Amino acid sequence: MDIKTEKDWRKRSDQGYFVSAPKVFEPMLKDDSVQKWISKLKEKAGWKSTMPGFLRTLYKFSEYCGKSPSEIVATALGEQMAEQLEELVPASLETQEVAQKFVNEILNSGKRESARYARACLTSFFRANGVALHLDPISKFAKKTEVIPNKEQVYVMADYSGSLRDRAIILCMYQSGLGVTPLRNLDYGHIKEQIEKNRIPIQVHVTSGIAEKPLPVAYYTFFGAEACEALSTYLNERKRRIKRMREQGKKVKGLTPSSPLFASEGKNVPFGGRMAISSIWRIIKNSAEKTGLKKESVWPSCLRKAFEAELDRSPFDQDTKQFLLGRPTPGVKYDVNEVEQKYLMCNFNRAKLDKLAVIKEFVRSLGIEGLETKIERVQTQSPQMTEEDALRFLVRTELGRVNAKSKVG
Repeated sequence: MDIKTEKDWRKRSDQGYFVSAPKVFEPMLKDDSVQKWISKLKEKAGWKSTMPGFLRTLYKFSEYCGKSPSEIVATALGEQMAEQLEELVPASLETQEVAQKFVNEILNSGKRESARYARACLTSFFRANGVALHLDPISKFAKKTEVIPNKEQVYVMADYSGSLRDRAIILCMYQSGLGVTPLRNLDYGHIKEQIEKNRIPIQVHVTSGIAEKPLPVAYYTFFGAEACEALSTYLNERKRRIKRMREQGKKVKGLTPSSPLFASEGKNVPFGGRMAISSIWRIIKNSAEKTGLKKESVWPSCLRKAFEAELDRSPFDQDTKQFLLGRPTPGVKYDVNEVEQKYLMCNFNRAKLDKLAVIKEFVRSLGIEGLETKIERVQTQSPQMTEEDALRFLVRTELGRVNAKSKVG
């Protein structure tokens, strides 16, 4: 049987071995921005093994954008291109979005490590060319299902936290959107004058030093009324405790402007010292567990997302929301007082349970499951019934069934 063979496209040398074809990124090596990047890469150990993969990834990104590397950098710099740049310039919104989309498409295809690699590559390329590109972090492993607590759950977490300090930490994180690191790095001096004047809300100025990472622009967030009250109560008790301990002859640090705002209570770190990050994690997780949430599904960033959810429910512009989340829009000028007025439009107040909510909780405690679905079904069958009437009907019906079963048994 004759077998037709197509022309072999593979290249071979005279000796019969495969000859490597030119690398797809080779024409890109003449680009000035790429040369600048390569010179930076060569300063690091292991650059020879890193460079080919990075160049291939940049080539793909260049094809994705339909621009040369230098054109990509020019777009990222925008109007700042002609200036003498001594510090990194935040990437333009257009560049930020297209880079994030490029990485997300790789991630959504199931290639987590490739997405992490692409993120590192693009960040490195832009940094070498004077541009700060901030892309969403990608964890090494897929995150477990997270639970974002609602407002009432946050307050219950605060109630069950176990100490005035822990209560203040939870409410301050929820009402400001601060993460663990900036919250831990806040000093008493950052808010001393405001707390002593009973200012509400308290303005929190977040800088790169407090965040422990380069921020394109320092920004402000706020502690709302409940957070201010919890914080004031905690600080007053802390002062009293310092006084008592000194009266007992113990050497403890006083509360000074350089003192950490949230201090260790003396278990793993000496009293008055800066808290360990792991301690704040433990506070959040233990409080969530006491509230009835799954401990493994709640972590500090969940409080930030609860804060973000409240911002999304508030009637003000997207730019202000991004500013409060620590992601100021490049080129937009913000007035802190205006931002504060908009922040006060957010409803962080603790929700009061109304009569109907109390009744529902009681009915659920009787073991009646799927309550909301059953109420909806009853009201569909009898439109004249109010929600409260439907609840009474369900209680009579469900309890009647239980009693009938017990008699039969």
